[in-house]
Amino acid sequence: MDATIKLLSILLYSAIGSVLGEFCDRGTGECKQLTAADCPAVFYNLQIIGYNNVKYCDEFNDIVCCPLPLNAQQKNVKPMETTRMFEKECRRYNDVRSSCRQTPLIVDGTKAEPREFPFMALLGVRQPDSSVISWDCGGTLIHPKFVLTAAHCLATTETKEQRLDANFKSPKYVVRLGELDYSSTEDDAQPQDFQLVNYVVHPSFEEAADGGIHHDIALLELDRNATLNEYVAPACLPPSSGNEHFYLTAAGWGHTSNSGQKSSHLLKVALQRYNEEICMARLENRIVPRTQFCAGAGSDVTMADTCNGDSGGPIFVQHPAYNCLKQIIGITSYGLICGNYKFPSVYTKLHLYTDWIEQIVWGV
Repeated sequence: MDATIKLLSILLYSAIGSVLGEFCDRGTGECKQLTAADCPAVFYNLQIIGYNNVKYCDEFNDIVCCPLPLNAQQKNVKPMETTRMFEKECRRYNDVRSSCRQTPLIVDGTKAEPREFPFMALLGVRQPDSSVISWDCGGTLIHPKFVLTAAHCLATTETKEQRLDANFKSPKYVVRLGELDYSSTEDDAQPQDFQLVNYVVHPSFEEAADGGIHHDIALLELDRNATLNEYVAPACLPPSSGNEHFYLTAAGWGHTSNSGQKSSHLLKVALQRYNEEICMARLENRIVPRTQFCAGAGSDVTMADTCNGDSGGPIFVQHPAYNCLKQIIGITSYGLICGNYKFPSVYTKLHLYTDWIEQIVWGV
């Protein structure tokens, strides 16, 4: 087993163990595995309770807040720590951009405005002995040294070690931050380019035989910290599922139609989230609603969608507490066809992976 995967498995097991047995829901429940043996009260009543109403301690690992008998409930129990490391960092990022502290960022239109989405990243490949970069995917800056993207964007014919070895003659990854129009030097942008010193693909990433992609998430470690300013600043991870958000925004430099050309100028698009039943029906059961959701135009009035080249980029909402920040709800993963509202695109739900992200980025 690869040492990195082994370490992540150990960390993941440790994280699960640290939650099990803790009191939850103000002491009226205990964190237990969602099984018939551990929590029959929830397990056998899921249809009555409703999947969206289940209280989780760790949704990714199916650990629920299992109700305790009245005589076993804890009174005045100390609440669990609710401020995660990424939430604390989020407050700090809000102070980087003084220009937007009083007014939320712009969300309307097609072309992104300069400095509108300073968390946007480009992931490209430079061929050996060439200065030309092919920008193939997007990403999201979530820490001065880490970018979030889709796992499938890192598919290579070389090994990871070869791709990262500067002395090995192979295509090399390049990450660009602070860009607006990569074909122009006259746009209002301040690009910063980075090499990678490491990247981590989620250990459960899978490209299924039916065309679906699962656990499509990866982290890119940059060769140095980004310089944070009005053009480059991280976005925030979500503290909860974000299922309440119906209207979402996506951004990227991808294709503008199913067989069209890439846009060199950063574009933004307003999308509607589809419910699970519609997602499953229209995508022929290719998605897993627990870890994925779909979004699209909502009707044939518009062709709004993400497309090839937008993979790895974010789908997001305005942060509820900080005017300067966006909250990332998902990662653009894949679609069957671009620009057809009947076939929405698929996104990786981000909140289920925040423990995994924290372990790698902040070491907690």
